[in-house]
Amino acid sequence: MNGSEAYVLGIDIGGTNMRFGLVDGSHRLSAFERQSTRDTFLEDCDPAQKLAECIRGYCGRNLGGKMPKAVSIGFPSTINRARTVVVQTPNIACIPDDFAVVDALESALGIPVFINRDVNYLLLFDLEDLGVTAQDCVAGIYFGTGIGNAVMVNGKILLGRNGVAAELGHLPVYGNKRVCMCGNVSCMETVVSGIALERIQAQHFPGTPINQLFARHMDSCVMQDFLEGMGQAVAAEANLFDPDCVILGGGLLQMEGFPRGALEEAVHRYARKPYPERTLDLRYSRPNQANGPVGAAIYAEKRLADPSYL
Repeated sequence: MNGSEAYVLGIDIGGTNMRFGLVDGSHRLSAFERQSTRDTFLEDCDPAQKLAECIRGYCGRNLGGKMPKAVSIGFPSTINRARTVVVQTPNIACIPDDFAVVDALESALGIPVFINRDVNYLLLFDLEDLGVTAQDCVAGIYFGTGIGNAVMVNGKILLGRNGVAAELGHLPVYGNKRVCMCGNVSCMETVVSGIALERIQAQHFPGTPINQLFARHMDSCVMQDFLEGMGQAVAAEANLFDPDCVILGGGLLQMEGFPRGALEEAVHRYARKPYPERTLDLRYSRPNQANGPVGAAIYAEKRLADPSYL
C-alpha cells in the first residue's frame, strides 16, 4: 500500500451499517470494512469521540496508525449549507441535532474532514461509474428506507439557501395524512419507500418476505398503486428540473422481480408532454457496498482542489 497521504478515507454512515474504505487518486478502493452503526453509536455515547475512535482504529489496522490526507463522511442527515454541521439525523438516535462534527473531528484527528448527505456521494459515484458526461442537470433518486434524492446543476450539487435542497421524499402528497419520521405530515416517502413497503407487507402480505413482494404480488392493486407512486415521484423530479438524465437506485430496485419496465412506463405516463417526457434518459445505479466510500472520496478531492466547492 502506498503512503497514507495517497488516500482519502471515505466513510458511508447508514442506519444499519457504516462502510469504510481507502480510495486513491484513481478512485480505486482498498481496505474495505463494515461496522454496525447501532453497535458504534450506543445510547448516551459521545458521537464525535466514537467516530474519532473508529477512524483511529481503522487507520491503525490499515495505515500503520498514520492518517490519510483527508476523511470524508456521508451522513443520512440534513447538513448545513457550509457542510460543517449535521443538522438532523432522525434514524440514528445518538447523533444529536446541530452536531458540529467537522470541527470536532478536525480537532481530534488533525486532518481535513468533509461531510455531506450520503445520497450526494452516491450521485457523485454514479456519475463517474455510469460515464455521465452531460451535467447541465442530473438527478439521482434512490428508493430505500426513505427516498434519497440529489440534484447536480452545472457540475455542482444543488444545495439551496439552507443546504437542504432536493428532498423529494418530503414533498407533501395531497390527501396523505401519514406522519413522517421528519415530524411533518403527508411526506411522499410515507407512501413510496421501504417504510411504506413494510406497512404494506404487514397489512396485506404478512406471510411474504418483504424482498419477495414485487416478485409475488405485482398483480395486486396495492402493489400496482405503490409502483404508480414511484413513477409519480420520478416524473415529478423530471417535470421540475428537465434533467439530462435521472439515475435510479436504492434497495427497492434491487428486490427480486422488481418491474423496471413497468416503472419506466409509469414515469413516462406522468412526465409532462412533449418535454421532458420525449427525451427522458433513465439510468440505473449499479449497487455495491463500496459506492458510498468512493463517492465520499470524489467529493473530498473536489473540496481539496477547490475549497469553495460545497
